[in-house]
Amino acid sequence: MNGEKYRHRRTLIVGEVRSGKPGCTLRVFRSLRKTCPGPFGVLDLAPEEVNGVGGKLPLSEEEKGGVIHLSPLIIPPRLRGKSEEEVQRLAGENRERIDQILRTPKASGVNVLFVNDVSLYFHAGRAEQLWLQVKGIPTLILNGYYGRYFGDSSLSRRERSEMEFLMARCDRVLYFPPYSLPDSSPV
Repeated sequence: MNGEKYRHRRTLIVGEVRSGKPGCTLRVFRSLRKTCPGPFGVLDLAPEEVNGVGGKLPLSEEEKGGVIHLSPLIIPPRLRGKSEEEVQRLAGENRERIDQILRTPKASGVNVLFVNDVSLYFHAGRAEQLWLQVKGIPTLILNGYYGRYFGDSSLSRRERSEMEFLMARCDRVLYFPPYSLPDSSPV
């Protein structure tokens, strides 16, 4: 992989659940670490994996060395919430935890920032607020969910709208193939 094509650009990797967004992000991270001067930052906003959905970037301890690596506790609202009220509460709690770390990369002077699962912030946070915190960083690589797997809830519509705001501000948007739902029709 040629990481240089990501340098000094704002790249957003989007797609369905289990489409390979974190894997692509990890390959770009590894490539840029070889050629690009730091400092590097990683905001890992993904929850722990639940039923094959989500998951933190699998960085080794060596890869985390010298990197401003921030990974708050994130609870997946749609997978854990048992009611619309609980989903909204969990989304709000996630946003509060993310807000506490959002200024750190820019304040620390990172030149390259990776954000894993940025769409989790958009369940209750605003893309404009996130953008204000990251737009001055020379190289941005973000990934997030942008699909139909989770249906058409109010949270999903909000997340989609905020992702579109972010898409409009990035130099490149890479779309990963759609996740194929198992055929549930009778045989």
